[in-house]
Amino acid sequence: GQGCTWTKLVGADLDLTSFYALAIDPITPTTLYAGTSDQGVIKSTAGGAWAARNAGLTNHTIFALAMDSTAPAILYATTNGTGVFKSTDSGDNWSAINTGLPKVIGHALAIDPLTPTTLYVGTSGGVFRSADGGASWSAVNTGLLATEVRALAVNPVTPTTLYAGTWGAGVFKSVDAGATWNLS
Repeated sequence: GQGCTWTKLVGADLDLTSFYALAIDPITPTTLYAGTSDQGVIKSTAGGAWAARNAGLTNHTIFALAMDSTAPAILYATTNGTGVFKSTDSGDNWSAINTGLPKVIGHALAIDPLTPTTLYVGTSGGVFRSADGGASWSAVNTGLLATEVRALAVNPVTPTTLYAGTWGAGVFKSVDAGATWNLS
C-alpha cells in the first residue's frame, strides 16, 4: 500500500533539525517547502537538495506554512514570536504582515480555498483573521475558551466552517468564519 516505504530526502546537514511544517506546490508537486526549528524555510525542487529561503525572516523557527493553491508563488509562514510573514516570489523573499497582530507565537495557518486572500492564524493569543491577504488582522475569538490555538482547518466545501485545535481545551468549531466558536 501507499506509505509503506519511506525515503529520506534531507542530507546529514539537516539531521538535527526539527521539521514543523511542509507545503507542496500544487502545480509543480516536486517543489517542497519545509518550516524548521532552526533553518527557517527550506525549499527543494525536483527532489533535489534543500536550500534556505529566509531573506526578510527575522526568526528562523517556522511553525506553520500555507500556500495559496491558486497562486503557489504566494506563501505564508508563522514564526516563534515574530508573527506572520508573506512571500510572493516562491519563498525567495519574505515580508512581515503583522498589522493588528499582537506579539504572539503563530502555531497554525489556514487559507480559505475559495477566497485565498482570507486566511487565519492560530496563535498563543487565539485566532486572528485577515480578509486582505495578511495586510491586516483582527481577533476572532468569541466563545473560544482557550487562547493557545495549535491547529486550524477550513472546510474546503463550506469555508465559513472552521475548526481550531487548542492546547488543553479541546477542538472548537465556527460556522461563521471565526466570528463565534463552540466546542466541537
